[in-house]
Amino acid sequence: MKDQFEKNIKSLVEDFSYDYDPKAWDALSKKLPKVKPGISWYGKLAIAIVVSTGLFAIWTNTSSTTTSTQTAKSSVVKKEKSSVTNIDSPSKIKLPSQQKNTTGQLHLTSIQAPTLPKDQVEQSATEITQWTNQINENPKLSETPIERADIALHLRPAQNAERPTSAEPSSDEIQNPTAPCQGLKVVLTAENISYESGYPIVHIHAESAVSNITWSSNGNLINQKSKGADLLAFKQQSYTVSAQANSDDCHVSESIVIGADQNYNLLAVNAFNPQSRDERNARFMPYALTIRDVRFVLTILDPDNGAVIFNTSDAQNAWDGIDQRTGQLIKAQKAYIWRVILENPLPGEKNTYSGTIVRI
Repeated sequence: MKDQFEKNIKSLVEDFSYDYDPKAWDALSKKLPKVKPGISWYGKLAIAIVVSTGLFAIWTNTSSTTTSTQTAKSSVVKKEKSSVTNIDSPSKIKLPSQQKNTTGQLHLTSIQAPTLPKDQVEQSATEITQWTNQINENPKLSETPIERADIALHLRPAQNAERPTSAEPSSDEIQNPTAPCQGLKVVLTAENISYESGYPIVHIHAESAVSNITWSSNGNLINQKSKGADLLAFKQQSYTVSAQANSDDCHVSESIVIGADQNYNLLAVNAFNPQSRDERNARFMPYALTIRDVRFVLTILDPDNGAVIFNTSDAQNAWDGIDQRTGQLIKAQKAYIWRVILENPLPGEKNTYSGTIVRI
């Protein structure tokens, strides 16, 4: 019921209209002021606002591009500065030129910076920063190539610059680290190899102001004392003997090299003549066994079958060339094998020696 009422009211309102007189409207139009031709003041103001807004947007975009380009340039220059070192002669360099591409962006050409002193690099970097700030304040400067700008970096080495002194200690300071050690030294001397005792021995002497000396060697040392030691040179090789002088916290060392030209073999000969009038040549006994205080066993063997033809443990009982199996003199010009086993060898000495002996 209510909806029907509202529809009736709406229908009456939509169909309702007032009658008007066209003549009255024409009379009213004549009384209105006439419109002048052209653009009104409000129109000009609107156009000026639009144009200003567009120019401001273009300027903002250009300023942003220039600032970004200058930031990239400054980064490149700083990178070149970080690889700079000292140079020996004055020189000048120019900053890389700027090139524009079709998009309006700047590209920096490469630069090879010479090596420079640190203080001059910092001064040059300051000038570059100041010039960069000027470009940021006035974007038009970015249109001028850097080569034409009045900026030249005078890169000169410092005059009369003091060179840093070396902190490395001298060889004397390394060897003698404290003051008391500077006068401490040890001098070594060595005699020739001696066989007086029946074995190869080298007497080494030490000269030093201190009596506390420590000995060491790649061979065997005996009779070590403060002023000397003895080297046993059984093998054909080079021996290094070192002596260290000790005084409080100071230690000074000296070394000497000794060469043995042959292997020790009990000083045995390789031939003898039982019919010789010289007793030393008529019998066979390794000479070292006659003068050394050592217990041993000497054995003579037949090389044909390995049979024992002589055996003794007495240095005074030398072999006279008789085969104990037959009681006959051995054949001449035949090499027989001898072997010695020591019961109490010296330090570093082997306990078995061997060789050949020939009757002539």
